[in-house]
Amino acid sequence: MTNKSLKNFNSLKFDYSCKSFIEITCYEDLFQLSKKIRESKTKYWILGEGTNVVILNDLEGLVIKNKLLGVTYNNNSVESASGENWDDLVKDCLQKKLYGFENLSGIPGSVGGSPIQNIGAYGVEVSNFIDYVETVNLDTGNLEIFNFEECKFGYRESIFKKFPNLFITKIKFSLSKAFKPNLTYESIPEDIEIDSADEVRKIILKIRNERLINPKEEPNVGSFFKNPVISKTLLDKLLLKFSDLKFYYVNENQYKVSAAWLIEKIGMKGYEAKDCGVSKKHSLVLVNFSQKSENIIHLSNKIRNEISKKFDITLEYEPTLIT
Repeated sequence: MTNKSLKNFNSLKFDYSCKSFIEITCYEDLFQLSKKIRESKTKYWILGEGTNVVILNDLEGLVIKNKLLGVTYNNNSVESASGENWDDLVKDCLQKKLYGFENLSGIPGSVGGSPIQNIGAYGVEVSNFIDYVETVNLDTGNLEIFNFEECKFGYRESIFKKFPNLFITKIKFSLSKAFKPNLTYESIPEDIEIDSADEVRKIILKIRNERLINPKEEPNVGSFFKNPVISKTLLDKLLLKFSDLKFYYVNENQYKVSAAWLIEKIGMKGYEAKDCGVSKKHSLVLVNFSQKSENIIHLSNKIRNEISKKFDITLEYEPTLIT
């Protein structure tokens, strides 16, 4: 398909188009596509549900929409095709009494996007459960499998961010048949009694609904920035000026600072700009009301510049920028 509008394929609802568009539903199509790409040297982008990407302009190339489906359960192992919806997988695992994903309830996007970002929420990261990630290298046509160590997971990081030529096809997870709630995150009430994973899921969904914004109501990609990791030297310096600084221990030399706290400290929570703004509910969420990306990028740069000047910290984008 040529000159396809991407408005309904990205949660910011930017109305850009791509020169060519194809949906992949099976391995055979994927291998054939890889061969065509190598022969034609076509520029391409892989797209899941578009909930963690910022498209910056019309794309002069091919957008590949991942529609690979299918989930296999074997004891406590789960193999999921990458095109499955993430939260549907979470619900299905809980119904089958497989535990671990419940704190990751409500995260938008596809299963294939989960290892790329190493999605995480409320004290849990998806990498805790990944055995391996299967991919097809579109530049070579080879099937490549990455074990846990080879995925090089970090905070909202993985090897897959560095190699956009890897089309993630399948992920194998190991879950638990014994329910053990993780209630360590500060947003989860301390005095609550939990009897089941379903209760944890309900609590997580309630917190998300109270703090975050449904992209169908106000276009957004969730958290626009990562929580920055800073040195202990900089932390000590900042604490002399800001005793209420919100931070978390990483190791003896590094600490993670709340990006939401930083944005609130520069007075930009609820800030309104041209056709976009910072959410009043959560300062990490930038909402968009424009057809194009210029305004929200200008706003994000303003936030980054103000924080750099005030705190000597550089915020990094959490979503992937596509251009």
